Amino acid sequence: MSDGTNREHRLLLLAALSSVATALVLIAAKSVAWVMTGSVSMLASLVDSVMDSMASLINFVAIRYSLVPADEEHRFGHGKAEALAGLGQAVFIAGSSVFLIHQSTLKLMNPTPIEASAVGIGVMVLSIALTFGLLLIQRYVIRRTGSTAIEADSLHYVSDLAVNVGIIAVLALSSMGWLWLDGAVGLAIALFILRSAWQIASESVQLLLDREMPGDVRTRISAIVSSHHDALGFHDLRTRQSGRTCFIQLHLDMDQNLTLRMAHDLADRVERDIKKDFPSADVIIHLDPVAVGPKVRVEPPQAP
Repeated sequence: MSDGTNREHRLLLLAALSSVATALVLIAAKSVAWVMTGSVSMLASLVDSVMDSMASLINFVAIRYSLVPADEEHRFGHGKAEALAGLGQAVFIAGSSVFLIHQSTLKLMNPTPIEASAVGIGVMVLSIALTFGLLLIQRYVIRRTGSTAIEADSLHYVSDLAVNVGIIAVLALSSMGWLWLDGAVGLAIALFILRSAWQIASESVQLLLDREMPGDVRTRISAIVSSHHDALGFHDLRTRQSGRTCFIQLHLDMDQNLTLRMAHDLADRVERDIKKDFPSADVIIHLDPVAVGPKVRVEPPQAP
C-alpha cells in the first residue's frame, strides 16, 4: 500500500473518530441542558446529536470496511459500503424527525415556560464551536479523499449550525413571553432534518445504482483524449463512483494500421493522463480500429 493511500486511510479514520467524539460530548451537554430547561427545541437538538452519534458509528464501521482492499469475492473493492452507510444515516435521521414532529406539535398545543435559559444558550454556543471545528476537519478530509460517507456526515453537521443558532434565539425570546416559539422552532428543525435525510438517502441510492459521474467528467476526459494526436476520438464512455474510487470505461478510436504495440502504448498514455486528472480512478480502455489513410507497413522481426 502506497504512502498516499495510507495517508488517506488515516484521514478517513480521523474524520470518523472526530465525528463520534463530538457527538458524544454534545449528547452529554445537551442532556443536562434539556433537563434544566424543559425546552422541546433543546430536546430536538439532543435527539439530533443522538442520531449523529449513531450515524457516525455507522460511518466509522463502514469506512473501515470500505478501506479493505479488493479480494476474490469483491473484485471492485468495498467502496459501496460508504453509500450503504449514507443510506443508514438517512433512516436514522428520518426516524428522529418524525419523533420531533410529534413532540413539537404537543408543545405547540400546550406551550410552557423555559427555565434556566442561560444554561441552554451556553450549551448551544459550545455546540456551535465544536461543530464548526469538526466541519473544518471533515471538509479537509473530503477534499483529500472524496469520501461519500464523510460528505453525508458533513452535510448533516452543516444543518446543525443553523439549528443551534435558531435554538439560541428561541431560548432568548421565550424568556420574553414568546412561549409558542419553542414548539414552532422545534417543528421547523424536525422538517429541516427530514429534508436532510431525503438528500442523503437520494445521493446514497444513486451511488448504489451506479449513477454517472457529473457532466464535467466527460468534458475533462474528452480534452485528455483530444490532446493525443494518434487518438481519433472515443465513444461508449461509462463512469461510476464507488467510495473513493471512480471507475472510467471507454472505447478509444485509433488508426487500424497501427501495430499492436503502438496501439497499446497510445492506450497507456491516455490512461496515464486520465489518472493524473482522476488519481483514484480505475480506468479500462477498449481499442477500436478505424480505417484511416494508407496501410502502414509492419516489418517482420529479424532472425537472430
